[in-house]
Amino acid sequence: MTRETTADVDDDDLGAAEVLRFEPWQSAVDPGFFAELARRKLDSIGLSEAPLRVTATYAPAQHALVSSPASMARASFAEDGDDAAARAADARAATRALMPGTLHNVNTFERFKTFDRARVLADAAGALWSQIASGAAEEDPSLLNRFAVVAFADLKRWSFYYWFAFPAMKLTDPVKVLNPGVRSLTAAWGEDVAVKAAAACDAWLKGGGAFAWLYSRSTGACYSLTAWKALTGGNAASADDVALAFADACCAKTHPGWALRNLALLAAARWNVERLRVVAARSPAGRISADACLHMTLALPAIAADAGALPPGPAVGWELNAKGRAGPRCADLGASMDPTRLATQAVDLNLKLMRWRLLPELDADALASTRCLLLGAGTLGCAVARCLLGWGVRAITLLDSGKVSNPARQSLFEFDDCLDGGAPKASTAAARLKKIFPGVDARGVRASIPMPGHHACDGDDEETKRVLKDVDDIDALIETHDVVFLLTDTRESRWLPTLMCAAKNKLLINAALGFDSYLVMRHGAGRRLGCYFCNDVMAPGNSTRDRTLDQQCTVTRPGLAPIAGALAVEMMVALRHAPPGPDPGGGGAPTATGIRLPASTAPPPLGADPPTPLGIVPHQVRGQLAEYAQRLFAAPAYPKCTACSRVVVNAYRGGGGAGVGEMKTEAEAHPTFLEDATGLTEMRAAADDAEWVGSDSDADDF
Repeated sequence: MTRETTADVDDDDLGAAEVLRFEPWQSAVDPGFFAELARRKLDSIGLSEAPLRVTATYAPAQHALVSSPASMARASFAEDGDDAAARAADARAATRALMPGTLHNVNTFERFKTFDRARVLADAAGALWSQIASGAAEEDPSLLNRFAVVAFADLKRWSFYYWFAFPAMKLTDPVKVLNPGVRSLTAAWGEDVAVKAAAACDAWLKGGGAFAWLYSRSTGACYSLTAWKALTGGNAASADDVALAFADACCAKTHPGWALRNLALLAAARWNVERLRVVAARSPAGRISADACLHMTLALPAIAADAGALPPGPAVGWELNAKGRAGPRCADLGASMDPTRLATQAVDLNLKLMRWRLLPELDADALASTRCLLLGAGTLGCAVARCLLGWGVRAITLLDSGKVSNPARQSLFEFDDCLDGGAPKASTAAARLKKIFPGVDARGVRASIPMPGHHACDGDDEETKRVLKDVDDIDALIETHDVVFLLTDTRESRWLPTLMCAAKNKLLINAALGFDSYLVMRHGAGRRLGCYFCNDVMAPGNSTRDRTLDQQCTVTRPGLAPIAGALAVEMMVALRHAPPGPDPGGGGAPTATGIRLPASTAPPPLGADPPTPLGIVPHQVRGQLAEYAQRLFAAPAYPKCTACSRVVVNAYRGGGGAGVGEMKTEAEAHPTFLEDATGLTEMRAAADDAEWVGSDSDADDF
């Protein structure tokens, strides 16, 4: 097949031709791209190193001194049909050309350094040549601007290492530019023809046309690349009338950008032309300008288009780094990111890494949305709050009526919080949580928990109103939270929250300390588990009356609170992951918050799956530091319990805060009121009678 030549170039000009230089692509990666890469790496990609489809965009050169880069942003990850179509539409609307690419994101920095980049470039160049030879690139010229990028995301430091490759073939016989060389379109065609051509090219791009097209001087119109044969008819005169135009990102006046390199290869291989007019379209003022556009006539090498053959030359195209050397670039976003957002990413990092191998079922979003109420902001409250932060819980409310006095044991406080009589525990603890992690929704509520046996009212109407208000406030808090942690330091202070949670079907987790022992337990719905008071045969009373100082204070070994607090939080997290339906332990209905309460306390049979992804969920965990022992117990709810039995719960449901006030008043006037109401008094009397009847004190038998 004879090759086409243009009519207006003399053969003598070939001797004066010089090798055409192309300005390489420059990458520009928006921080949003790295943020999206980090999100996908943690949430879905995990340990996979499978290549990802991405896209970049570029615009014709818009500045006389600065070339337009190949830009990547958050939307570069659009992969499905709808997102990809929207991405293409947005690019066309902004007069930007799409560049398809492949992202190879590796798991370690060592892997990044030793990654087979030669193979990446060769594969990209092979795909490029196949699409040129097959004609696919004429149908979709964006395939000529394909790229590859190798990356490593260091998500602990928020540093991203990356290296772009924009593949092209290094031809044995390079592309040359013929005399008179590269010049402006106006100088080459005259002002009238050049302005007309620039206007047509501008309309082509703004109308959503491909980044490369054909311009006919005779018709003054633009056409797709597939129209070459129809426009030229295979003769030199017609070929001279048609110019290959493309959106040029390069700003230099002496040479075009890298995009022309593969376009010239396509023209040589597919159109079998020896010489080719080229227009490099640029838009310095938002529209294609005749003075800014470059015109050149190229001498092309002879290349056979064989889709099954190897590329006509070795692949080149790795981007240079900021120092102008062959090497990767690094984007250190840690110092520039919003500190709050960076803290949020750090909090979530460990949780999301769990899902890669160790705990794929982890539902970090469910934990983050769990609203936790901590009744007590002392030693236990501080321990629980810190552990909740570690699990990514975002909503924490602390309630306490006291002031800071012992920061050595209470990890959220410091010495200054003890000055001037002490700062309020609840609000101070909430402020500390926000200081640790600004993204947490923490608030403190200063209120007292009304307790049976504590004669607070004594006929004082104002005091009675205050107590009833506290009851209403606590009731409202429990209503609006998903999980209640009961972390107070006296037995009687646990009665009212236990009653309220039983009445509202809320999950309550109790943590209590002795000197060297601890108890962590839960109760809730379904096959009701026993509450904190179900083993008692006496109603709660004032446990601090007539007690010495060491008996009034919570005297415990310092290591107990962190242990018990951690167990309480771990129990809640396991419950949050309990599967739907009946649990292996026979527990049943979900609570009002949708959290199931399995009753299993024993490990599952050998070979069987645990009841939750995090293992068993015991009812009670009792531990002793003296023996370094921990035991699990399970007990059903007691029908005569003074806190969760039907009699007490119905009285509360019927009267609310007023009902509690009446019970408290009755309990103060009649200390055995709760015992009488629940049947404990009758039960104890029956037990005493049975003991008397069964005793053997008749001496006459001997």
